[in-house]
Amino acid sequence: VVSIMASVKPLVSTIVLLLLVVYIVGCYFTQLTLNYRLDCVRAIDTGEECLQAGPDLMNQYYGSLGITCLHLCQTVTGGVEWMELLEPLIQHISPWMAVWFCLYIVFTSLSLMNIVTGVFVETALTRGREDKDVYMINHLRELFGKLDEDHNGKISWLEFEENLTEPRLLTFFKEIDIDISEAQGLFHLLDRDSSGVLDADEFLSGC
Repeated sequence: VVSIMASVKPLVSTIVLLLLVVYIVGCYFTQLTLNYRLDCVRAIDTGEECLQAGPDLMNQYYGSLGITCLHLCQTVTGGVEWMELLEPLIQHISPWMAVWFCLYIVFTSLSLMNIVTGVFVETALTRGREDKDVYMINHLRELFGKLDEDHNGKISWLEFEENLTEPRLLTFFKEIDIDISEAQGLFHLLDRDSSGVLDADEFLSGC
């Protein structure tokens, strides 16, 4: 749930981009079909022939900007077969409409939809790493408190050595992939000021 909430902002941006693309393409196709229907009306007025099915299909799929955008969204989400929308354009306007329609399908399906998937996956992975880091820090704080037997805010090598059998310390060594035999070397590595003791900052930042 937290990962989903964290991905809302980039998801909204992607949806806005998708709607913008749908709107632009919708305006283009709606204008084309409107011009075709107007030409049919003028042809009928002058006694010329005009296939009745043409205007009817155009009105069904591209009757207004809203209807066009709705059908374009359906082609991306699987609500309608996009070939149904393309056939009237090819038959009554131009075969070149297939090229523009395919470009729209490819862009929205392969590009934008992959972006949406990538946003969710990346957000989930990032959130997972953050959760792991938070868990690790809390775990180290608890471990530091356990090792600091005299509660003076510092860990000596003696305190460190006496707790080498502590399950949480063993788990810590396993997580950082260090053998327990290298404990003294790790202690001196964390002791940046060579004071012989580790304070909380040295312990947490070093680990």
